[in-house]
Amino acid sequence: LFDGLSYILSPFTMSDTAIEELYRQTFSDRLVTPEESDDLIATLQSLQQIQDEDLSSPSPALTPDRFVWLRAAAFRIACEYLVQEGDVNSDGEEFEDPREENVRLLKSVNAVVHALETTCLLPSLSEEGGEEFSEDAVEELFKTLYETEEEWDGPEITVEESKDLTEFLTGETTRPPLEMLVWLRTAAFRIGSEYLDENNDKEKNLSLLRSINVVVHVLENTCMKTKPYELQLPESLIPTPETDFQAAAQTLWKLDSNRLQPQKDYIIDVQNYKHPCHKEDCASDPLFTHVDPAVFDSRPTFRAFRLLLDNYSRHCGEEEEVTEEESEENRHFLDVIMETGPMKYCHQYCLAKKATYGGES
Repeated sequence: LFDGLSYILSPFTMSDTAIEELYRQTFSDRLVTPEESDDLIATLQSLQQIQDEDLSSPSPALTPDRFVWLRAAAFRIACEYLVQEGDVNSDGEEFEDPREENVRLLKSVNAVVHALETTCLLPSLSEEGGEEFSEDAVEELFKTLYETEEEWDGPEITVEESKDLTEFLTGETTRPPLEMLVWLRTAAFRIGSEYLDENNDKEKNLSLLRSINVVVHVLENTCMKTKPYELQLPESLIPTPETDFQAAAQTLWKLDSNRLQPQKDYIIDVQNYKHPCHKEDCASDPLFTHVDPAVFDSRPTFRAFRLLLDNYSRHCGEEEEVTEEESEENRHFLDVIMETGPMKYCHQYCLAKKATYGGES
């Protein structure tokens, strides 16, 4: 599975593009053996560590604030490998059974998601489930989510349906027990495979994959939690009392795996140059010509920050009334950013410098 990928998958060169290439290599034959699954988990775990001492490469791809993107990217890349009538394999021959190829693809996506969850998440379920929980009830709910009212449409899960699934998984009487965690996700894929289009219509199957991604997202949000992030640095990069501020600032910048990528996440138009002393506006068009709106929802730190924007008055000196909801949003934002590489490093730096706050260390 990983032949030829030793370079692009090393921690020295890891990037979004390399992660996507890993997925393509995984899905190309629509088969992930148990041995390949173990190798995939080992590879993902290696990406949680920083081994490039001068930090000339991007920081690890597997940090808590990257998980949603990693899983969504797996589904997005898998869509490239859906088979429809007339498609040919790598030998130039038509697939004998396109639907079976798509079933195998879903099994491969399930294996990748399992590897991601094993690497990045922990169960949040209790040992005992609700008294009304049953496998039949779950399967019936999944079928309801994947069914379509019109034969020419693919499945599309609405916000209300997502809320219904959330309520089922968190309800006092219907919540699943811990022992059913893996079964839940596997069932989401297994039931989903039953709704692959009989005529192998690609657009309908694309819609199905998006729906399965939504179900898996809800399962992860309600039944799992992020593993505590531990920043692992080479010894030469661990802050000491002698670490100067400029070196620390450079390390913080390099550790930020969550920043947007130019030309991909956003595009700017700098337009005309002018001297700083000139006051006239030489740029009549907006600075930003494109910003991918998905980044604001797929990155927990971005999402948490946006919730704060309506908490404060724009007018200087105007007294504000802070509600309990706003206080909770503040605490949530602090919790989220403290699970990132830059803030973990900042904490280590302060400890090394014996920094104090209010006279306390």
